[in-house]
Amino acid sequence: MALTAANNTRLSRRLLWGVILLYILPGLFARAPWKPDDAIGFGQGFYFATHGIQHWSFSQIGDRLFTEEGLLGAWLSGGLGKLALLVNLPWRWLDDAMRLGNAVWLILAGWAIWNTAYRLARRVELQPEDPLGTAPTRVDYARSVADASVLCLLATLGLLVRSHMQGAELPELAGLSILLLGYVRSLDRPIGAGWMIGWGLAIAYFARGWSHALPFLLVLMLNSSSHNSLRFGQLRRMMRAALVFGVAFGLWFFWLLSNQQGQAWWDGWNHWNANRFLLLDPEKSLDKNTLINTVKTASWFLWPILPMSAWTVWRYRGAFREPALRIPFAAAAAGVLVVCITNPSEEANYFPLLAPLSVLAALGLSTMRRGLTSLIDWFAVICFTFGAVLVWLGWSAATFGYPAQLARNFERLSPGYIPGVVGLELAMALLASYAWVRLIIWRTSAGPRALWRPMILSSGGITLIWFLLMTLWIPRINYAKTFQPLGEAIADFVPPDTNGKISCIEDYNLGFAQRATLQYHSLRKFVNVDHNAKSKRCTFLLLQDDTDVHLVSKSILEADNPLGWQLIWAGNRNSDRRERFYLYTRH
Repeated sequence: MALTAANNTRLSRRLLWGVILLYILPGLFARAPWKPDDAIGFGQGFYFATHGIQHWSFSQIGDRLFTEEGLLGAWLSGGLGKLALLVNLPWRWLDDAMRLGNAVWLILAGWAIWNTAYRLARRVELQPEDPLGTAPTRVDYARSVADASVLCLLATLGLLVRSHMQGAELPELAGLSILLLGYVRSLDRPIGAGWMIGWGLAIAYFARGWSHALPFLLVLMLNSSSHNSLRFGQLRRMMRAALVFGVAFGLWFFWLLSNQQGQAWWDGWNHWNANRFLLLDPEKSLDKNTLINTVKTASWFLWPILPMSAWTVWRYRGAFREPALRIPFAAAAAGVLVVCITNPSEEANYFPLLAPLSVLAALGLSTMRRGLTSLIDWFAVICFTFGAVLVWLGWSAATFGYPAQLARNFERLSPGYIPGVVGLELAMALLASYAWVRLIIWRTSAGPRALWRPMILSSGGITLIWFLLMTLWIPRINYAKTFQPLGEAIADFVPPDTNGKISCIEDYNLGFAQRATLQYHSLRKFVNVDHNAKSKRCTFLLLQDDTDVHLVSKSILEADNPLGWQLIWAGNRNSDRRERFYLYTRH
């Protein structure tokens, strides 16, 4: 791509952050927590929102310890939930308020990735070739690359759904992005960058544990030790990073062990972190099938930044010794290592690759031929336009019954759903579709060929598809994913206590996702029957079972029933015929 000072137009800061908000906000509101991961993440934050700060040192869902994932994302969502309760927002809006934390983490990750790309692209060794003296200034070029890096992140397919779910992935992405930025800052501030490295490490650790943060940090440290310019000041840099992380960890660890269940949670959390490594879990192995699945998952999850980053690596293959290139290359290698040594079948394990690959993809844009960037553009136009047409056809089938075959498919997926037309959502979807057409016309018209222009269609197209889904399909998706009707049905059978306290229900074989959402929607307290001696005071018991295993838990409970449990209600979500729930009361 021929880049000159004349055609190197900047992307407005307001427009860039507006694109991020347009990407993240749809899908955060007007829906219930979805099964399973979103519901589990909500359950963690819900516990913090409804309990005092003295209970925040470890994670629980109800009265059961939850020793997976991390704490940082749940702390933020719990704090937002407390704020929502403080200002007396309606109870049904509590989960919406808690999901606002996702926007905070994505903006923080976008800020770190933008600054990482900006600092790298401003360096002399990464300036584009300029035999005629018409290239933009280093600052203008760096800003264009930085804008493109954020658009590359938003264009990544794997980020889309999980960025709208409550979980540990977005906080971890923010922490690893700041960690990468800290190492890039060490090129200019070899010692002072240690503070930022420490903050990034602390955020990543508290977001999701040490199974991702530790390999990422070790690879970057090894990379710094292998080059003279990066080795300068490394000891003092890492001392500052260790100080930041050590203070944060020490305060939290003392707080954790001061709680009665702190040691049990700490042991369980470390066990979960260790078991994520393939070498430490004999049930997992990196065999041929796993490698094939890894390639398949990476191919779609990291599209389009994976092939674009591969182009950058090939284009700069002779400049690997340059410090500015070694750092993002090492970070990408660290992400690959994380995927290989943990479970490659889990999409969340690919998140450490997003920041370095987004930066690498943006750095290679100026070296791409015009034909290659046109191929990226037309691929985005064809795929996302086709996807938008499918979304509209699906909405037409679900609402009006045409096309008939699609309508029957929707009925099988969500039986019993009664469709309706909401004028505001329909108007917004039409406006988004019109904006997509205008974007295609603008991108394909003759005009200044800014560096970030090849990514505007990919990021805009994926935002369009998500926006259409969250306006046209959100009622049906919510109907298929939510536990709200079950929670309300349980509340009808389990009245509040006469003294005004919330009634308790013993749970039997109830998963974390089900426990979190049913407790929220029913306003009833669930007590772990296996580990809580006080559970005998509960009048009701809720059992979860599955028809695929022939309702074995139900059979066991009813065969050995010394407390005289009597079945009073049975139900399931209309979209899930296998998962069954049974409510019992004492005889």
